[in-house]
Amino acid sequence: MNKFIKRTLLTLSILPAILIANTPSKTSKTHDLAIYHTVTGNVEKEYNTLAEKKLKSIGFNLTDPYKRINDQYEAKWGSTTLDALSFMPIVRDRTILPLLNIDPRIAVFAPFNLVLHKKLDENVSYVGHLVPEVMLDILGIDNTKVRKKFSAPFKALDATIAQELGGDVRTIPYKSLPKKSMLHYELEFKTEKDLGSFIDKFQDKFEIAFTDKGYLIAGYHNFMDATPDASTILSDYNAFWTYSLCHLKFSHTIFDTEGARPEAALFAPCTMYMYVRKDTNILTLGMFSLENWQDTLDIQSKKRVQIMNSLSTEISDILKHLGMHAISKPKTNKKTIEIEAKVSTEKIQESKQDNKDTKNTHVEKIKIGNKLVVITIPEVPKVIKCNSSSYNAANNRGITFSKRTPPNYKPHSFDKAQKSKTSAHTRIGEVNHGKISAYLRGKYITADIAKKKLKEAGFDIITAVPVNKKGDLTSIVFTDKSLLTMASKENRGFMASLRLLIDDKEKTISITNPLYLAKGFLQDNFDETLANKILVRLTTHFTNLTNSKDTLKFQLLPNYQFMKGMPHYQDMVEVASGDTLLEKVKNNKNVVFTQALSNGAVLVGIKLSKRTRKFIKKIGRNNAAMLPYPILIENGKAKILDPKYYISFMYPMLTMSEFMTIATVPDAMLKDCEKIFK
Repeated sequence: MNKFIKRTLLTLSILPAILIANTPSKTSKTHDLAIYHTVTGNVEKEYNTLAEKKLKSIGFNLTDPYKRINDQYEAKWGSTTLDALSFMPIVRDRTILPLLNIDPRIAVFAPFNLVLHKKLDENVSYVGHLVPEVMLDILGIDNTKVRKKFSAPFKALDATIAQELGGDVRTIPYKSLPKKSMLHYELEFKTEKDLGSFIDKFQDKFEIAFTDKGYLIAGYHNFMDATPDASTILSDYNAFWTYSLCHLKFSHTIFDTEGARPEAALFAPCTMYMYVRKDTNILTLGMFSLENWQDTLDIQSKKRVQIMNSLSTEISDILKHLGMHAISKPKTNKKTIEIEAKVSTEKIQESKQDNKDTKNTHVEKIKIGNKLVVITIPEVPKVIKCNSSSYNAANNRGITFSKRTPPNYKPHSFDKAQKSKTSAHTRIGEVNHGKISAYLRGKYITADIAKKKLKEAGFDIITAVPVNKKGDLTSIVFTDKSLLTMASKENRGFMASLRLLIDDKEKTISITNPLYLAKGFLQDNFDETLANKILVRLTTHFTNLTNSKDTLKFQLLPNYQFMKGMPHYQDMVEVASGDTLLEKVKNNKNVVFTQALSNGAVLVGIKLSKRTRKFIKKIGRNNAAMLPYPILIENGKAKILDPKYYISFMYPMLTMSEFMTIATVPDAMLKDCEKIFK
C-alpha cells in the first residue's frame, strides 16, 4: 500500500472518535472522556498565548480566564502539590448560537474549560478538554445534526493546540455516566413591564446567595450580546446567559492535596445556563450534576465524595431558596423543526468559515491508479490511550508563598526625611515609613465647588460624570500641563489625568494621589519633582485632607502585582488596532472623554456597562475614582491596563477573597473596552 495512504489511514484511525463525530452508546464498556496534549516541561506561556490569541483564528473566544489557581491554594492553605493549574474557558459563539434554538441545554458547555495542569513531582504539562461527545451525552442530546455541528470545530481546536504546543495527544477513558447527569430548575415570576429589572434583581440575589456560601462567580457569558446579530439569531428568547461557579475549598480538595485529581478540572468551573423565552414568565436553569465528576473519574476518596455530595445538596437548597423548583428537563422549543430546517440551509455559508477552521491542515496529492487524488489531513499527532490512574500520583510539596515586597527594597528619600523630623505629623500624600496612600480623602463638597477649587489650583476640567447606576458617585477628571508632559511618552499616557470622586451618599471626596500614580504608571520615566508639585497644589487648595488607609510600599509600585502570576503595569491588553480608531469612538455614547497628548496619543475614558460597574458595590465605593475606565490609543493600537492589575492597584487593600467576589469583572471590563471599537 502507498506509504502516504498508510499514514492517512493511521492518522484518521487514531483520532478520538468524537473528532470524527461518531455517536457511541452510553452502555459501551469504555468511552473517551477527554483528550490531553501532553508536553514535557512547563508550557504556561505557550498555553496562555494559545488561548488568548491563537484560538481566535478558528473562531473560539476566551471568556473568563483564571491563571495559576494553584497560587491561591498556596496562599490560603500554605502549600500545593501543583506547579501549575489554569482554566481557559472557551466558546465558539458562532457555532453555539443557532444550536441554542434547537436545544438550549448545549449552553452547559458554552463555555467549556481548556485546562492546564502540571504537578510539582512531574515534568509534564497536561493541556486538555472533555471530548464534545461526552459533553453531549451528559446533556442527553441525541439530535444528530446538533451533535455533528457542535463537534465539528473540535478538529481545528485540537489541530491548533497540537501545532502550538507539540507533544503527544492522549485520551483518558470512562466507563459510565451517572443515571442523573443533569439538573433542571424553573422559576415562575410576575410579569413585569421591564424584564431587565427582574433579571437585575434575580442576578443580584443569585450572586449573593452563592457567594455567601463560599462560591465564586467565576464566569458570566451573555449570549444575547455574544455577537452583533446574537439577538436576531436568538429571536425566540428574551434573555439567555450562563454563570460559571467555583468553590475554592471544593476545588482544592479535588485538584490538590494528597492523591490530587487535577484532571477533574476538566469539568470546572460548573456552568449553569439560564434563559427566558419570549412570551413567557418562566426562568429556566440547567447544569450538570457533580455525580459526573465522581462516576467518570471513578473518584473513590471518601473525603472527596463527601464534599461532592455536600455541595450537590447545598446547590439544590440554594436554588430552592431562590424560589426555583426542580423539573425533569426543559420544555421543547415549538420552533425546533422550523429552526432545524433553517440551520441546514446555512451549510454553504458556514462551509466558507470551515475553510478557516482547517487552516491547521496540510494537503497532499497522491496517485491511485491513473487518478490524482487530493487529501486534506488535520495536523494531529499520535493519540495514546491512557488509564486515568496514570494521572493520579502526587506528592505533597509545600512552597513558601512569596510576599508582596520588592527585592532589595531600599527606603525612599522621602521616608528618610520623614524619620528625621521630630514632628508627629506627615504631609498629606507623601511617603511615610516606606508606604504611600493611593487617595487623599476629604470632607464632602459639591461637584461645583470641587471644580471651582481645581480651576483655582490651575487644573483644567475634562469631564464630570456619574460612575454608578444611582448617580450618587461623580468622577471629575482633570489635568494640567505637568500631567501632559509626564504622560506624553510611549505607554505612559495613563498618567495624563487625575480623578476627584464626589460621594453624595457617604458625604466624602477622594482624590487620586499624583505621587502614587506617577510612581506606578511612569515606571522609569518617573518625575518626582513634577508629581510632588502637583500634590502640593492639591493639598493647598483642598484643606483638611487625610491619607487613605489604602496604601502600598512606595518602592514596590513600579513592579506592583497583586500576587504571583498576576499582571504588572506593562502587561497591557490590546483591545483594538487600525488607522480609524478615533473615528470609531467619535460618536459613541459610552465614551465620556477624549484627551489629546502632545506625542499624538489620545487617552479615552469610557463608561462601563451597568452590569460591569456593579463591582463598586462589592469592594467599596470610595475608590471608584478609577472610573471612567481609561483606554490609550497610540501608534494605531488601543490598549488598556490589564483589569486585574488596574483594579488591584486602585484598590490596594483588596484581599484575595474580596477579589474573587468580582471574579468575572476583569473580563467584563475587557469586553466593554473592546465593544467601543466595534
